[in-house]
Amino acid sequence: MQLLIQSGHEIITLFSNTPESNEYDFTQNVSKQAELLGIPIRRSYPTKEDIKHLEQKGCDMLLSAGYPYKIPEWQGTGIRYGINIHPSLLPEGAGPMPLPFIITKGLKKSGVTLHELSPEWDAGNIILQESFPLFGSENIEDLLTKKQRLAVFLLRRFLESPEIYWMNSTPQIRQDEQYWPMPNTGEFVVDYTQELEIISRCMRAHRYINPAGDIEFISNVYFWEHLHNFAPGTILLQDDGINLIAAQKGLIRFKLERKPSPKYDFFTLPKDTSKKLSNF
Repeated sequence: MQLLIQSGHEIITLFSNTPESNEYDFTQNVSKQAELLGIPIRRSYPTKEDIKHLEQKGCDMLLSAGYPYKIPEWQGTGIRYGINIHPSLLPEGAGPMPLPFIITKGLKKSGVTLHELSPEWDAGNIILQESFPLFGSENIEDLLTKKQRLAVFLLRRFLESPEIYWMNSTPQIRQDEQYWPMPNTGEFVVDYTQELEIISRCMRAHRYINPAGDIEFISNVYFWEHLHNFAPGTILLQDDGINLIAAQKGLIRFKLERKPSPKYDFFTLPKDTSKKLSNF
């Protein structure tokens, strides 16, 4: 949203899911930005009437990022572009929450994809895509930071020459295993009888948002093989966020960190705006 405002675009409407206590911190801040600027916010499921209303308002582009609802068909209207920003290297990692799986699967690289909005989830033509290497030590917070920055970079590139990038988009060819469905909570329960590397991945994939907006995540995960007589899961040390836990084949050391929900600098809309968009 900050990039769009700085670039002189007019945001007609912000569509967002209903606020919850565990809503992502950046979703909270986008909503606060919209309220400050007087941008209408729609919390309801988007309808065909919404698309028609946006078209009548002169909307040029629908832009979606982390939006949980299916956006109605917009092709064939006066809206020129429909784009989703997805935090994986499509076609691999299609689905509602790829970031934890990127860690638990032990992938060697990841990235961000800009693709066309399509009737099927995350299946539209790829417009722009950029990757970065993974080193096997990243946690969920590291991934979020890298992907948010890369998303802004790719969107800026697209806005410089939208027609060219749109015309040169490429179709996806996706295999069934490349779609990652929403994980259930049981998939991320730490089992200290597993291999040390598997435990480490599971820990680094956690991110919890407290009702007050504070964020908890695990960092600095170290593990080593060590013979001991403790039951797996026994807490051996807790000191100022540092934890030492016994696993079946060794020891796991990590830090449980908490930070407040980030507060971003808000921008005011320029007086002269030419391109009209709707954010999802």
